[in-house]
Amino acid sequence: MKKLSLVTISLLSILATAQVSAATDTTGFYVGGALNKVTIDGDDFTDSQSGTGFGAYGGYNFNDWFGLEANLFATGDLGDKDIDVSAGALSFTPKFTAQINDIFSVYGKVGIASMAIVLDGNGFDEDLTGFGWTYGVGINAAVTEHLNIRVSYDVTTGELDADNNYLGLKDIDTDIKQFAVGVHYQF
Repeated sequence: MKKLSLVTISLLSILATAQVSAATDTTGFYVGGALNKVTIDGDDFTDSQSGTGFGAYGGYNFNDWFGLEANLFATGDLGDKDIDVSAGALSFTPKFTAQINDIFSVYGKVGIASMAIVLDGNGFDEDLTGFGWTYGVGINAAVTEHLNIRVSYDVTTGELDADNNYLGLKDIDTDIKQFAVGVHYQF
């Protein structure tokens, strides 16, 4: 988490002194990727699990303040030595943006998500799936007319049910929190 925070602060410091030569394009399609610090909290998890994940996102900005975005992320192993835990989610959200200046903008979003957690270890393999809500905030910085860097914090929350139900897991209130640094291209 400290390394991700240092990278974020360094990038924002560089951008604060940078000059964008052309007018920044804020409308149309965009697509990008992100590195995420992910934490999972659930009813039946004794401790929260955390680790690194990767994501892809994209969307369409209809104007300077409104757009629609899709976000897909997945993690590697978040568990301890006895059990492997991995997670993922696909979300769809409207996104509301406020321009601060030619370089920086802030945004907020809220929408729906499909969530999944895979538990593997101690002789069992269980998939937990369900639907929920997602919400998030972030800061976007235009590096060039089309290249953007963003820092975001998203929370996806919902009830998950076990597909095979070997462990008797049902209606598990689950939160998946992501702190992410992303880069995207604005077409």
